[in-house]
This record gives sequence, C-alpha cells and structure tokens, in this order.
Amino acid sequence: MNLLTPDSLPPALQAATTYRDLTAEQVVFRQDEQALAIFIVETGRVRLDRYTKEGKTTVFQVARVGESFAESALFLDVHSCDALAEVPSRVIIYPKQPLLSALRNCPDLAEDFLERLVRKSQSLKARLELRSIRSARNRVLHYLLVEAQPGETTVNFDRPLKDVAGDLGLTPEVLYRTLARLEREGMITRTNQQITLHPSAA
Repeated sequence: MNLLTPDSLPPALQAATTYRDLTAEQVVFRQDEQALAIFIVETGRVRLDRYTKEGKTTVFQVARVGESFAESALFLDVHSCDALAEVPSRVIIYPKQPLLSALRNCPDLAEDFLERLVRKSQSLKARLELRSIRSARNRVLHYLLVEAQPGETTVNFDRPLKDVAGDLGLTPEVLYRTLARLEREGMITRTNQQITLHPSAA
C-alpha cells in the first residue's frame, strides 16, 4: 500500500483522489494559498520555490516521478512556497482530511508516508551540507560526485544547468566558469547535458 499506486489504497481515499495534468511552467499552487492537499508526481517534474522577504527565490525542492510534495499541508493552513511544473507533468492529488484518516487507520500506508519524509529529510540534509562548502569549485565537484550513480562516472542532467546553479546556491555564470575550470584541470568532460568525471576527481 503506497501513495504512488492509488488502486492499492483504502476505498474512501481512492474515492477522494484526483489527478491534474500540467503544462510546462503551469502553477500548481502559490505561497500563502490555502493548503488543501498533498501531491505525488506521476509524470514530469515539479519545482517548489520559496520567496524571502528580501525578494530572493530559493529552490526548496525539485519533485520527480514518484516523489511527493506539499506534505506540510496535512498540518498547516497555507502553503509555504510556490509549486510549478518545469515540464509537462501529471500529479496525483490527495485531499488532506481523507489522507489523514487513512494514515491513522492503515499502518502500512503510514509507514510508506514516513519513509517518504525520511528520504526527503536526508535529501535536505545533503543539500545543506553541500551549500556549506564555501569554494564554488569544491561545491560543484562534490555535487557531481554525489549525483553520479554508484560505480558510474557520468552525470546526466534532466534540467538546464542554469536551474542546477540555483540548486547549488550559485549564479549560472559562476557555475559555467567553475565547470570550465574543472574541465581545464582534467577533472571532467562535458557534452551537452552530460558530464563525465575523470579518476582525478574522486
């Protein structure tokens, strides 16, 4: 029983579940709007942006296929960020009250939900650790090493590098210069949306 497969869920929650198809850049919800549901990305990719009082934008999360977002809606009245589709996407929508009832009554579903939150917490921890690295060169290199799958040396990007720069807390210009430097140093090779790490980068 898990939120990615609605047919496996209790009948009452199934009946309350809806779907939404999104075009690229379409808004799912806005910061400070009433929070009525949580979402699972069925296809595509959804970005969550948070705006500070100083007018700066922080990428809070990029939710990919199978990942959830807006879980805080279960206990908060309004959304704490914007959510918009980066590419054409489809999301599963679980209204908060039916989902809360199901979580209280279904241990398997509650365990699945808790596992999602733990994974998200680990991801946030990794991002905070990454941003604590002051050197842009070392930050980018660490990011590439983390993003490469175990045993692999190639990182494939499903987003423009300017968006990746935001995730890293860097401007696009700084990221481009840093990648060029790493390439000159023989640490990486770049081809379009792919970067290959050389042994000297490990």
